[in-house]
Amino acid sequence: MSDTPSARAPIAPAKAAKPAQPPKPAGRRRLRLPIAAVLVAGFGSLMLAAVASVLVLGLVSATTNTFALLNDKADLALAGVEVRVRHQLDPAREMARFVAGLVERGDLRAGDTTAMIDTLRGALAGAPDVTGLAFIRPDLTGVRVGRLNGDLIAEPFDMQGESDIPPEVLDGPNRSAASWADPRWLKEAQNSFVTLYQPVRRDGRYLGQVAVGVSLGDLSRFLQVLYVEQGLNAFVLYDHSHVLAHPALVGRTFDFSGKLDGPPLPRIDQVDDPALAALWSSGVPVQSLKKRVEARGVRVLGSEYMFLTRKMAGYGQQDWIIGIGYRDGEMGVEIRRLYVTGAVGFAILLVSVGVALLVGRRISRQVARLAEAADRVRAFEFRAIPDLPDSRLREMARAAAAFNAMIAGLRWFETYVPKALVLRLMRQRETEGGLDSVQREVTVMFTDIRGFSRMAEHMAAADTAALLNEHFTLLAACIEAEGGTVDKFIGDSLMAFWGAPEAQEDHAVRALRAALAIHHAIRADNRRRVAAGRAPIHVRVGLHSGPVVVGNIGSDSRINYTIVGDTVNVAARIEELSAALQGDAEVIVLTSGVTAAKGKDAVPLVRQGGRSLRGRTGMTELWRLVLEEEKKDATKPAVPANGVAPQAALPSPVVGEGVKPAFAGKDTP
Repeated sequence: MSDTPSARAPIAPAKAAKPAQPPKPAGRRRLRLPIAAVLVAGFGSLMLAAVASVLVLGLVSATTNTFALLNDKADLALAGVEVRVRHQLDPAREMARFVAGLVERGDLRAGDTTAMIDTLRGALAGAPDVTGLAFIRPDLTGVRVGRLNGDLIAEPFDMQGESDIPPEVLDGPNRSAASWADPRWLKEAQNSFVTLYQPVRRDGRYLGQVAVGVSLGDLSRFLQVLYVEQGLNAFVLYDHSHVLAHPALVGRTFDFSGKLDGPPLPRIDQVDDPALAALWSSGVPVQSLKKRVEARGVRVLGSEYMFLTRKMAGYGQQDWIIGIGYRDGEMGVEIRRLYVTGAVGFAILLVSVGVALLVGRRISRQVARLAEAADRVRAFEFRAIPDLPDSRLREMARAAAAFNAMIAGLRWFETYVPKALVLRLMRQRETEGGLDSVQREVTVMFTDIRGFSRMAEHMAAADTAALLNEHFTLLAACIEAEGGTVDKFIGDSLMAFWGAPEAQEDHAVRALRAALAIHHAIRADNRRRVAAGRAPIHVRVGLHSGPVVVGNIGSDSRINYTIVGDTVNVAARIEELSAALQGDAEVIVLTSGVTAAKGKDAVPLVRQGGRSLRGRTGMTELWRLVLEEEKKDATKPAVPANGVAPQAALPSPVVGEGVKPAFAGKDTP
């Protein structure tokens, strides 16, 4: 927003042209059908065509519908598997947070090995889903507790000098959040683990990190239970080549001690699942109606299989893949169900058409009565209209009750209003009126923040918006307290007026009192800003009174209640001119002689003499609001930044001290 208000000053309005009335189309006789025929023939034929086409399309696209049904079922099943897998792993996160919280609060000392072992042992005993728990100090020493052959084994350890330290351990001082590591092989347990590392800090100092491990063998056992309970052949893949968990891995052992090519996980061809082994090599993608689900068909040993998979994130850099496998024979159930549904739907169609015929006839009789009564209303024959009967249909019953009540009211209306007069008014051609506006005497105020553009250059967008919100809230409260109307906010400027929409004889007095309130509010706010270490703001206020056009100004699609006219322009120019007189003052309120005369003794004013406003001929008498403590400075001319002094301010008595300004109808230099 420029600090110069000229760019925002409204322009005097041109006379709005009255919108032309669209020509009325030539009347023509329309074909009107009985509602009974429409309900019977229309609804009946539409229902026949719609349901028949749906049945035909359903039979033709049976395969697609089968995939859709299976996909919905699989999506729910995949979601259930994902939730169960996360429930298997998420206790590790909660345990890490628990132990880390004890250390961060000082309830458990990182260097107390005995207390640490007891705490870790107790935490691990209460979480059967977790396989191992450790605390690693910054010097790579620590304590660990794990499950081995059904027992809890606790021991201190020292990783200093080891060559295969996990990168998450070394990067602990640089992290602030928990992080899952890629699977690692633990020789002692002869199993692979996924581990969560939770950094621990107190007062910003790194104390170490909690490591929680979950055995992938436990995850496979969980999937085996899921297969037994629900018949779901679910699996979890690390990537397209390696398996994290599968029911067939339960009871099997692998030795990945010397494996260097890839993670310490079995390959998909090492699992006793030929269909899964061929999933990515010979599987054929098929249409999937769910964006998150990928479907592939596999043919192995003369049998067809369908696999549906989707990704699961949150446990390391690599997204896992969860999936479910189905035999192709399981689709036949859905296909048979589709045919049964089609037959039942056709039977329901026949019943529905019969019901439509019956209901259509009943509705048509009630609507016909309503239409006949409406014709009598149009002819103002209220006495000849019988009451409409009740109906078992709720909407028709409400319509009948409302219509009967309306007729009762119109009968009373006919008693007090001559029927002939109303009929003549109804026959008159309705004209589309323009947007009504009126001329009103008002007082207009403009405000502006000096140097706001320079302030905003060094402020973030959020801080700039917060400053303007606080500033405008302060100003609006002062304006509305005096019955003013805030017209608009223009950047860092505000436009308000008094005298509309309600007529206010003392609009100038109200505007001056609001300006005085703004003066006090800005100075008080600046004291708070300085105390908080923020720079004060300097505000300019300009006021002028005169005639304007007020009303709904705009187009048919968008209307604003506002004012336009030369008075608005003058107020904006006065606020602009106040920049040359403000000097170091926090607030300057400059008003025209017209407003000062109408305001009488509302506020203390000091005459500033006649001034030339930009874009206007002649001189305009200006007065400045000056408090008692500011009177001495107000008579001194302000020197702007260019070093050229403005017109000398002419000292004058303060309004309200026994001498009142005389306004002869023209500006006095």
